[in-house]
Amino acid sequence: MGRKILAIVTFNAYVIFLLSAFQENTAYLFDASLIKEIQSRGFEINLKEWGWGSHYIWRLFAGVVVSAFGGFLAGAVAKESGAKTAALANIPSVLMWGGMIYLFFSGVEVEAREGFIAISILAIPLTTYIAYLSGGFGEEIQRQEFPDNTVLGIKGYHWIWAIFPLYWYALGIVFAGAIFVGFQPVALNWDIFSIKRGLIAVPLLFSIVAWVYPLRIVHRVLMGDLLPNHSAAIRGLANFGVLIGGMFVATGIQVGAYWLVSNIGY
Repeated sequence: MGRKILAIVTFNAYVIFLLSAFQENTAYLFDASLIKEIQSRGFEINLKEWGWGSHYIWRLFAGVVVSAFGGFLAGAVAKESGAKTAALANIPSVLMWGGMIYLFFSGVEVEAREGFIAISILAIPLTTYIAYLSGGFGEEIQRQEFPDNTVLGIKGYHWIWAIFPLYWYALGIVFAGAIFVGFQPVALNWDIFSIKRGLIAVPLLFSIVAWVYPLRIVHRVLMGDLLPNHSAAIRGLANFGVLIGGMFVATGIQVGAYWLVSNIGY
């Protein structure tokens, strides 16, 4: 029972952090040109005030992605009944979606109100099902691929501090993904200018790789695949260096890609 409670807590902690990474990048999804125009006029802009805007599909997509990741991790933590545990862990999200439905039907006026009502109704069964499937998958991978005294190959306590670098890295990954996705509907117009704009966003995918790779290195160090004969202190310093250095490198690549997109793509 204690392990299942820990899995539920882990699920919701990671869902909150990762969902925040999606929300904070919403402004870049289809509003990059508007942001560039406002900034070029010398106005300060607080992107956190954007919230979800009118992007209800993006909100649903974010809910599905974080439910899948959280469910997978919860299943690995639970080690038994991973699917049911992950679905149970999704109850706070269900209550949140239900609260949104209630507020919108109560007459609260927001942009794209009807769209948010529709995706909120859809999100309740969808995110629960996604959590259920990913929880079962996480349990299976944990049982088949990793030792029982670990969670996905590393000691369970590492997932306590890992949530913070994962959040910062998720901000970069979601930023690049949001800009890339925002350009693709334009490319579907199938004229030369629109296709060019869509292709210009491709370098942002390289920045996603740059964000993911350091996390893979850290995971291998924690598993003992890298630096196995060094002390815990040395491995910890190595991971710290990889996370900080990787952040700078990935940010540099991302800034260059975003410059390309924002200055050539418009």
